[in-house]
Amino acid sequence: MEKIIDIEERIPSMRERRRRRTNRKFIFIVSVFLIALLIILYFQSPFSRIDKFHVAGAKIYEPSFYTDKSELQVDDSLWGFSTKEVEKRLEKIEGVQKANVSRKWLRGVQITVTEWKPIAYIENDGQFGLLLENGDVFTPKKLSPEEDAPILNGFSDIDVKKRMTEQLMKMENEVYQLISEIIYTGRKEEPNYITVFMDDGYEIKAVIPTFAEKMAYYSAIIAQLDGKEKGVIDMEVGTFFTPYSKIYGLIGNEEEEDEEEVELDEESE
Repeated sequence: MEKIIDIEERIPSMRERRRRRTNRKFIFIVSVFLIALLIILYFQSPFSRIDKFHVAGAKIYEPSFYTDKSELQVDDSLWGFSTKEVEKRLEKIEGVQKANVSRKWLRGVQITVTEWKPIAYIENDGQFGLLLENGDVFTPKKLSPEEDAPILNGFSDIDVKKRMTEQLMKMENEVYQLISEIIYTGRKEEPNYITVFMDDGYEIKAVIPTFAEKMAYYSAIIAQLDGKEKGVIDMEVGTFFTPYSKIYGLIGNEEEEDEEEVELDEESE
């Protein structure tokens, strides 16, 4: 015999289920409305606008230069721009290798740039610009000076300039920072000659292809000259030292015994 269910007994449970479904729909609609309202209020409030910029990695340009070039301003919408488009604008700047732009909660914009490293100062169209590690030379309007960068003179040939840049990039920082000026003295038959003036008073004669390799022993060479008169260290073939007095005749005959050219041991400590 089939069980007979009274429909009246099911009505309360059906009503309860219907009520719960209605409540869920109501809560969902209200939630969507509130979220939409909050979003509208947020975009109408100051919290959706740029309050400040954070710039990292700026060395050859001032941080403010990058904020100007981003074409973003304080009080612009924090969500009204494409970070990728701003990055493309910044990466077109001479001297910039890579740029990254991100929104920084709540109201900040983070700009992080990777610049090509400055290797030296070099004359460019009558004024000094920066020679970068990628070989570019430029003179920005706003420049943060690299005090330890040496000055390059006479490096007009692109290939020679590139090879000199490669040598400087191989050098240890301690010795690199002692270099004051490098003058290109090469000629047609021998295009690699350079003369280097050091901050500690010595003059170096060298050739570009072996410059970094020879200068790796600079500290050991100087240690052998401790107490001696300053002079010229010839690293073109072997390593020889000649005091300035012998070259320029600045001392009397009684000191001639100290004027002779001295061969130096590169690997001595």
